[in-house]
Amino acid sequence: MTRSKSRTSFPPPALPCPWLMFCHGKRSKTQTFYSVSKASFCVKRIPDISGKRIRASFHEWMVMVDDYSSDCFLFNIISLKRIDLPPWERVRYQFWILSAPPTDDNCVVGFVGEDSHSITFCRPGDGKWVVHMFEPEIGTLSRYTICKGKIYCHGIQHDRTNLVILDIVDDRVEVRHVLRGSPGSPLVPDIILRMDEYFIESCEEIFVVQMCMLGASEKKIRDIYIFKLDLSALEWVKVESLGDRTFFINEATNCMSCSATKSGTLGNSIYFMQDDDESSYVFDVEEKCIYAHYPCPYLGRNVAQKQWVTPVRT
Repeated sequence: MTRSKSRTSFPPPALPCPWLMFCHGKRSKTQTFYSVSKASFCVKRIPDISGKRIRASFHEWMVMVDDYSSDCFLFNIISLKRIDLPPWERVRYQFWILSAPPTDDNCVVGFVGEDSHSITFCRPGDGKWVVHMFEPEIGTLSRYTICKGKIYCHGIQHDRTNLVILDIVDDRVEVRHVLRGSPGSPLVPDIILRMDEYFIESCEEIFVVQMCMLGASEKKIRDIYIFKLDLSALEWVKVESLGDRTFFINEATNCMSCSATKSGTLGNSIYFMQDDDESSYVFDVEEKCIYAHYPCPYLGRNVAQKQWVTPVRT
């Protein structure tokens, strides 16, 4: 007799907006998924997520790494298909990249080193990683987004921010500086202690969300600014409204966007989380107010990971 899989080992149904996923329990074996559009949650134990961390994503495909081994693979959260990647040595890094689904010939998986001096990458099916050393003037890379097949990275050099494109062809990496200077730097008051910037691709446009922190606690948000990249003029333009768009901010992986009308989420809004806090937050762009929301029952103190994930039905 063939034993069938438990229903808890299958992912939640695809929705037109991301799920908020909490990984918790012993060795992070349990996942609780919360739907902001349906105000409901479900508890799962998906083997290829249990004890792993999501490091990057592209639609339903995710880069997974093991907390306790060199295991590294691509995982499709809808079909449960897994594509093994070369083992990695658990080195420190700034961020991981997944440039396209593995069905795309241009798919690249990689990570930028902690010091931003190099990028280590491969393609699905490769047997080893390739290491490319950057030139010193690239600065420190911190985040990225994919727009029209290109990898746009946010870099910092000598207290100035840069926008660079990484073009990976075969085993070569070409670096292009597109724009120098931080979006809206005159808007940021001197009293700000920290400013986090998040790249978001939406409808083939690039946005930056700036979260300005104030006070002794880094959780205290003073202002949130939004900018859009004008590719024709190569300049950042301040945005006062997102219209029908809803943004979802992830700290460690890709940020996401969807249509509020199609997804049933709040339009002209930004959903985000904060460390050591099981709440989710919504920033109303028009009202410039932040609302706290408590999505799930008490999950305990051992929440290892929380982020917005697909599946997304478009």
